[in-house]
Amino acid sequence: MSSIKLFKSAQALIKHESFGKASKSIGLTQSALSQNIKKLENHYGVKFFQRENGKTKPTVYGEMLLSLTDEIVDIEEKIVNQISLINNSDAGLLKIGLDPYLSGTILEPIISEMMGIYPNIKYRFFYLSTYSGVAQLKANKFDILISFDERAYSLNSNKNLDTLDVIPIKINPPKFYARENHEIFNQNEISIENIFDHNIYTTLPPAWFHNFYEKEVGKDVPYSHIVDKVSLVSADQNLHLRMVEKGGGIGIFYEFDLLNSKEQLKTIPIRNYPEKLNAMIAVNKKWIKPQIAKIFLEMVSGRFS
Repeated sequence: MSSIKLFKSAQALIKHESFGKASKSIGLTQSALSQNIKKLENHYGVKFFQRENGKTKPTVYGEMLLSLTDEIVDIEEKIVNQISLINNSDAGLLKIGLDPYLSGTILEPIISEMMGIYPNIKYRFFYLSTYSGVAQLKANKFDILISFDERAYSLNSNKNLDTLDVIPIKINPPKFYARENHEIFNQNEISIENIFDHNIYTTLPPAWFHNFYEKEVGKDVPYSHIVDKVSLVSADQNLHLRMVEKGGGIGIFYEFDLLNSKEQLKTIPIRNYPEKLNAMIAVNKKWIKPQIAKIFLEMVSGRFS
């Protein structure tokens, strides 16, 4: 029997504190589960469990095992999954970490296309900020990272990316909207600085706006200045749209966010506003890229480069 099955047996018993419940959770008989635990204890020469108040509780050795078993099982699952991905171009699990604000603009069209071609591929998504995403990719928490390109905002970011393969891509920036009678349209020229004189309604994060604002205006701006202007009252896009439609401020949205409300709002023309924003797809250099991951990377690179 694979030793990993013994660890899974211990993992289930630690969780349920009952041979009956634990055996059912992993599809074994109580006798088979008991034999697995005995094999594990005989191998290491210690008792991992003891009876306490009618329940099966971990000993001090069991507590130690608890701290490691999840990691052991996770590593085994990663190995099995990578073998599956390498052996099969049309099956397996692809783990993708991404900045949630890039989900609609990058991920949705690619996944839709992938699902049509490879219906048996499964996906698991990890939503995180650009800044934490690089560290988690290096720690092998997922296979692929989709995020804003750190190098566009920080000169020190190249060092953070030196162990990664990075594919730079260009994406459409969000657009600025307001009611047609909003006072901002009375100005002859509208700059990024003018925008932040008004309340902002958006689902985009203040940190993104702060970095973007400083880069565009070319000077340091207190973070609090941006936070005070970005009215993140809810993650509900429709609520933000309604606030803008009522004339309560300026909305910053990707076009896919707008649904049918776009016709009720007017786009704000901003001087020197970039036509594209810098984003990236990154993978670990040491990662053996299975065929399905290569196809995914080629699709994204071809569509957005």
